Amino acid sequence: MIFTVVAVGVLLYALALLFILPTRQVTQPPGKLQIVWEVLLPGTSPSWQVFGGVALVGWCYFLLQDFLLYKIGTPWLFAAIATPNLSKAYGVPGASVANALHAINPSWVWVYLAPAVLFAVNLILVLRARRA
Repeated sequence: MIFTVVAVGVLLYALALLFILPTRQVTQPPGKLQIVWEVLLPGTSPSWQVFGGVALVGWCYFLLQDFLLYKIGTPWLFAAIATPNLSKAYGVPGASVANALHAINPSWVWVYLAPAVLFAVNLILVLRARRA
């Protein structure tokens, strides 16, 4: 259920970015809030060049994984679905759901440090492009 809500939300957000936001001619300068979008969504800045799509997909993945970790207790969607059988499948002693999820969750480096590094690199690229 929660996956469906998140997937529909991400799809609606992507469609809004593609079709609802007004398009401008190339000769017009960017809007006043353009820098806000470039900072909040890594990969949308022209300074990313061909890696912009990869950065944007990575950022959406990190946000989804952090949301799932906060709501479900694990960033792995399939693990959240298979939670009742995790303790048997992985042989986690205690047979509690929290122990099973803790055993397979990624480290803090992947969950918290990777999005922070991506955000910092994006901030540096955007500010450097604005200064030039």
